[in-house]
Amino acid sequence: MSQENENRETPADVVFTNARVYTVDPHRPWASAIATREGRIVFVGDMGAAQRFVGAKTRTIDAGGRLILPGFVESHWHFSTTAFASQAFLNFEDPQQVLEGLRAYVDTHPDEKSIIGMGWVQAAMPPELLRRETLDAICADRPVCLLSTDFHTMWVNSKALEAGGIDAATPPVEEGASWFEKDPVTGEPTGLVVDGAAYSLLMRRLSEAGYLPPWGELYYASFIAWQKKLVAAGITTVFDAGFLDPSGDQTWLYETLQRMERDAVLKLRVVGSYVAVETLRDPVETILDYRARYQSPLVKARTLKLFLDGTEVNHTAYLLEPYADRPHYCGEPNTPIEDFNRYVLEADRHGVDVMVHCVGDAAVRGALDAIERANTLNPPRDRRHVITHAFLTHPDDIPRFRRLGVLANTQLQWGVVDTYTKAIRAFYGEKRWSSMYKFRTFIEEGVTVSIGMDGLACQCRCQHRPVEHIESGNTRQLAGEPDAPVFPDINERLSIPQLIAAYTIHGAYQLGMEHEIGSLTVGKRADLIVLEQDLFEVGKYEIGKVEVGLTMMNGEVTHAQGHFVEEAQYD
Repeated sequence: MSQENENRETPADVVFTNARVYTVDPHRPWASAIATREGRIVFVGDMGAAQRFVGAKTRTIDAGGRLILPGFVESHWHFSTTAFASQAFLNFEDPQQVLEGLRAYVDTHPDEKSIIGMGWVQAAMPPELLRRETLDAICADRPVCLLSTDFHTMWVNSKALEAGGIDAATPPVEEGASWFEKDPVTGEPTGLVVDGAAYSLLMRRLSEAGYLPPWGELYYASFIAWQKKLVAAGITTVFDAGFLDPSGDQTWLYETLQRMERDAVLKLRVVGSYVAVETLRDPVETILDYRARYQSPLVKARTLKLFLDGTEVNHTAYLLEPYADRPHYCGEPNTPIEDFNRYVLEADRHGVDVMVHCVGDAAVRGALDAIERANTLNPPRDRRHVITHAFLTHPDDIPRFRRLGVLANTQLQWGVVDTYTKAIRAFYGEKRWSSMYKFRTFIEEGVTVSIGMDGLACQCRCQHRPVEHIESGNTRQLAGEPDAPVFPDINERLSIPQLIAAYTIHGAYQLGMEHEIGSLTVGKRADLIVLEQDLFEVGKYEIGKVEVGLTMMNGEVTHAQGHFVEEAQYD
């Protein structure tokens, strides 16, 4: 029996009817019914033809005219951030709220050996507060380590510095890229730790000294809690773009997720990376080791994550022209260019794709140069190299993405006017500031653009629902705020089809999984979501409020609410 006849003659497990199915498949963009069997899509078409797939044991779900989409592919996430968010989560723009929240957490957790947290907005914090003495006044007897919303700066107290052996003699961990801030008069550490290599060193020392919690259990609990939020937001596949463990052991990501998989509680498909920060091992050898070790049905290691620069607020973004407020300084590469080029070349030679963190336009150009060199020197292959962020990209470099086959992965919920972007305007100057987030131009130039939230790293608001990011990409405004300023240029707003594609099929393509997920196509995995309102019909300032009624991954319902709890027989 042919596959086509088998699909028609064998009853489906589930049939969705009375739906507006937007497939993201150009061969059949719209349908009214969809059927799944044994974790795969076996039918996409009209309601009449779908009846052939209904048998005695088939569950028929009436979508009530609701919109069905492919499951969202969250193409840039960080599970390690959830551990910090599970403790002192202080996501406030108001500095006093941050300090009050910290005080409340310290008072209500007297038995914790250290206070670990995240969420303060660096751009909103007065510099005079960003000192260890501010935190000492709240908690002096235990280490306090608080990551900023963008995860590029850690604010610590004196006890953390003392326990970690950080003093006036401690050198930069990465010259010009990651260091312990020093007082210009005394030379003593101020309590600010700039970027991942330095704070990873500090956290590892605190862990070795016995100050940090049992992170294995903390990861398990925080992953369980956050996956519930992610599947409720319509996410079925996640790419983890870098896991930073206090011990320096990034295998915790895979060990925790595979433990969840063995316990039959993992409701997401996860593809991960190895991130080369404070490199303790050869990064190419390490990712090759990870790829061989972690290849279970739901958890796979795949990508080498590299950093070529940092962030604007620390003047560690690498620019082609000097900062507006530092006219003789362009920033520096996080990784020496010779090492970076070698990592890209060697990874590519071994068939490993790289994702490169690039915020400034010089970093973007340097990453493109390295990838072009690898394309030229290594044999042809199916490459999926990614430059992530790329907020500031020189116009001459946008067409190079397409020519070199490089994907752009970005965070459109940050391309808005908020406290953070207002602050960086002074660093970039008006001309460069207003030329950021040009991703409609990227798409029109033929570049494949995927979007992800960088969760839980953020600028001001920690938003984890793709619909919020889709709204901001459509409006260039803060989600849900019609009176908010529009980030220039208004012509860079993306359409709903462009945004859905970026959060589905383009994310799948980034992961090399476009033949398995990313569109509602017969033969692909049965990953889909049913939305309570239609993204094509609601007002543009209502998009971010749209709820997901049902999420299905591999043919299994992972989330259901309202109308769908009974129909989906969801427990």
